Amino acid sequence: MSLQNTIIVVNEEPYCIWEVDLKNRNIEFIESIDVDYFEYLLNIHANSEDEKRASVALKSALHHAVETFFSLLGAYIQASDCAYAWVAKCSNKDLRLLIAKIIEGNRGTYTSLNLDEVSFDSVACLIFKCYMPDSEKGDLTKKLFSKFWHRMGQEFLEEKNIDEYNSLKHGFRVKSGGFSLAIGKQAEKGVRASVDEMTSLGGSQYGASYFKLETVGETKNNRSLRSRKVSLNWSVEKVALQLQLICMSITNIVSALKIINDVDASECKFVRPIEDGDFDKPWSYSTGVTSCSMDFVIDGSRVVSVTKNELIEALKEQLENTNRKSG
Repeated sequence: MSLQNTIIVVNEEPYCIWEVDLKNRNIEFIESIDVDYFEYLLNIHANSEDEKRASVALKSALHHAVETFFSLLGAYIQASDCAYAWVAKCSNKDLRLLIAKIIEGNRGTYTSLNLDEVSFDSVACLIFKCYMPDSEKGDLTKKLFSKFWHRMGQEFLEEKNIDEYNSLKHGFRVKSGGFSLAIGKQAEKGVRASVDEMTSLGGSQYGASYFKLETVGETKNNRSLRSRKVSLNWSVEKVALQLQLICMSITNIVSALKIINDVDASECKFVRPIEDGDFDKPWSYSTGVTSCSMDFVIDGSRVVSVTKNELIEALKEQLENTNRKSG
């Protein structure tokens, strides 16, 4: 058997992949993707009697599905002939950097496709080239999915969503459930305003809270940290609708990967909502206030800023003191 090799680029990092039968291995990977997995999760949790836990599971599934779709999209753009290796080598950091470039329509982004500019618009045109070609509906489908991916890409890059996903997937929640926020003017100092005089800023029974670490102090290379409690509100309707659209997107990108690897287009399925307005519908649901962080105030000037080397020396001193006491 003769060895084959191909060069792939993951964001900006090149790798050389060696295989005995590269094409069949790539097809095996693409055909093994369960495009209905996240729809299965949606159906299971949407019908759960434990609504609070189900909301957490749905939000986790959405984060996971978005990450899966963008990973497959990145493989399609940069290494469609070796998608399995691209997905395996792509870190979360590289994926976010690549999605940021796609949002910007960066002309310098590496692609194995015949594209002058890598953007959601240009990629959507290739993905749906076999879906109702030369038709008004086909052209509109490209634009609607491109707009949806752009919106989801922006959410994917938001720091609060990154922190939320890390918290949810590792189970590091302080509690499940959302919060409500209202403001009102005190009649007198120290006396809470009555409920009738409060103005609601929104709320939800669904959401989660977690602890976020952040630097405190001002010295360069400082490793002094503090925690801050962050609370989030979710619209379950928005989460469910976004998840449905991402499920469709995964089906479509897998079909595009099959076609570009010489699978007959007649054997591939493309899906979209019946109504065009369904692409915007998730954003019609709002909780009002979506996040809140209220915690103790820590004066950074009172915190001792420390570097990595200073901490290592302090740990050595602690260890020496412990050994002396035990001896």
